[in-house]
Amino acid sequence: MKIPLQFKLLPVLATVACGAPADERASLAAPPVHEVAEATRAASTPLRAKALGRMRNAAKFFHDQVARRGGYAWHQNATNLSERWGDIQLDEDQIMIQSPGTADVVIAFVEAALADPATPALATYATDAALALRQGQIKSGGWRLYADFKATPTLRACYLNTTANCGCGGCNTTAYDDQATQTALIAMMRADQLLGYANADISASSAYARARVETSQYPTHGGFPQGFSAPVAARPALNASYPPSTGTACGLAHCYANAYTTEYWDDPTLNDNLASAFVEMLYWAKEVYPAQATTYQNMLTAFGGFLRRAQMPQPQPAWAQQYDVQMQPRWARSWEAPAIAGQESQDVMWALLRLYQLDPSVTANRDAVGTALDYLENVDHANDTLLYRYIELDDTAPSNIGFFTVKAGGYPAQFSTAPPTYQNYAWEVPSQLAAIRAEYARLATDTTVMKRSCQKLRADTVQAVDATVDNERWITHYPNGPRSGATPGDYYDTGTFVRNLRTLAEFVTRTTTDCVAWNY
Repeated sequence: MKIPLQFKLLPVLATVACGAPADERASLAAPPVHEVAEATRAASTPLRAKALGRMRNAAKFFHDQVARRGGYAWHQNATNLSERWGDIQLDEDQIMIQSPGTADVVIAFVEAALADPATPALATYATDAALALRQGQIKSGGWRLYADFKATPTLRACYLNTTANCGCGGCNTTAYDDQATQTALIAMMRADQLLGYANADISASSAYARARVETSQYPTHGGFPQGFSAPVAARPALNASYPPSTGTACGLAHCYANAYTTEYWDDPTLNDNLASAFVEMLYWAKEVYPAQATTYQNMLTAFGGFLRRAQMPQPQPAWAQQYDVQMQPRWARSWEAPAIAGQESQDVMWALLRLYQLDPSVTANRDAVGTALDYLENVDHANDTLLYRYIELDDTAPSNIGFFTVKAGGYPAQFSTAPPTYQNYAWEVPSQLAAIRAEYARLATDTTVMKRSCQKLRADTVQAVDATVDNERWITHYPNGPRSGATPGDYYDTGTFVRNLRTLAEFVTRTTTDCVAWNY
């Protein structure tokens, strides 16, 4: 499972000047006179001073020692920095774009630079990482999982700004899967804004990507495919419905035909938390480029309409992983059956609540979440801590047993009470329903941006400060290596770096605004 996007990218957890609502931006830029003295006192207290120091040192170390060509892998061996891993082993000329990769590092550097404008090197680090990210942009407009800087790349792609290979399968397909393009575009846009739109290469990369993203949203329909290589055609705005059952021959309690006129990656998808990723991508586009705000608001509105129409009717008002041209749940890969998708349903609810927070006049977005919660709170299990990845369609039985697959003979979809025997997929996912219910309730009376509490922010900052080695880096030990085939030992994890640097940046910012009392 990937880290849920709301714990990775959302500005609600790292509010800085460019990401806050207008009234918050005003208070960040010009605090009232009676707060200035208190903020000045807070800015000199020990924990904030430590946080500033660790933030500067860690950013410099990661940029100077860990980066390759300005970009990053997922894991870098701490004693042999040439051993670098993403989802495959990378050489010195290759970087990861997919999270937690180079795009996430750009965002972390941007937030550090905004928190600490007195250290201009932080903006330089963000620039270098954004230019590395640009290297991986492809001609269809977005990004794939990697970038390769070699004159003849071995990680081939139809690159826009360097040596292009456009003949291999999928080489010119922009990947929305795993949030690759959404995160990369957010990073590029935020770097563009940080630099005052003065870096021509970064501005051009952002503009090129945004223009093509606009043509990847199905007209009328409002959804997005899993990826695109050209503008997509219009589709009707249909409401989701249940596909007809064909019996039980496939081993499921209900069986559905697996024959379609389109490939699943060309159909509307919510796979791997893409709903909240699209919302945040369009939110930042609107925020960073106000001259085009109407365009991006229209795209957000259309996407919200798609999410509401994609909600299945009773008795299961939740969401599937992907839909066909009739807006019915469809097969994707051979183990991804038409079903209610537990993880994706949670992500859609976060996305709808975010849309409601951004525009409370669209009450239907919040209402859809309430309906889904009433259903899903009756199908989570293990003391309300887990949801099944897949739940049988139109299943009103109280057990609500989930799908899983076994490796023998490939990936035949099964429906059983037994635990899964093949662990390469998350067949059960952590239930976030309690947190979603809490946010649903909060938004009834308070539609400000959800933030980490000051107390939690301070605790997370203390952890990040105390965990640094030599006041400049974070090390993760892997007794068996971070990936199959990797050397056991200590690694610099990009995900850990990003999480800690963003925490420190948030603490530095908010201890002169709303968390002054926690800065000690």
